[in-house]
Amino acid sequence: MKYYLTILAAFVALNLQSTKTWAQETEPEKESYKHGLGIGAGFTTGYGLSYRFFPGKLGFQLNLAPYKTAETARYSAGLTFIYPIIPGNITTLYIYQGNHFLYSSERIYFEDNTRTIESWEPTEFTGQRVDQFFNHGIGFGMEIVFAKRMGLNLMAGYAAYDNFKMLNVTGETALYFKF
Repeated sequence: MKYYLTILAAFVALNLQSTKTWAQETEPEKESYKHGLGIGAGFTTGYGLSYRFFPGKLGFQLNLAPYKTAETARYSAGLTFIYPIIPGNITTLYIYQGNHFLYSSERIYFEDNTRTIESWEPTEFTGQRVDQFFNHGIGFGMEIVFAKRMGLNLMAGYAAYDNFKMLNVTGETALYFKF
């Protein structure tokens, strides 16, 4: 009997040592990058070099593209607000509200082929054509992280174009290096 009690005690002792500890397992925390630098293009977000910043839950994106020659000046500036609704490690779904200001100025040349008293040659006139307007939009977007610090953003929504003169669908995209 003593032999059976010794075996039973050894079995219980070994069994107690090999039992798992049941506790909550914690997943490693996702590395969060607050800044992003890249390029972006969209009707309501603007186009050009892009900077993105997430100080907290709400983030913003700034797109800028200045272009100037002797004949033409074109400036695009966009400010977009972004709110993630379903964050993830590889993809994040968010809503966005985009604001885009576009200024375009170009010199126009045209000729008047009517003859004047002073000259038999055509008279050349120059003019300046200036367009400036705002585009505003709202919609859903998705960021797809395809490398540790690289993300592709695709956005689609509804927009008011040319100072609220037209309403239509819109599409936006951006590519970021996150740091």
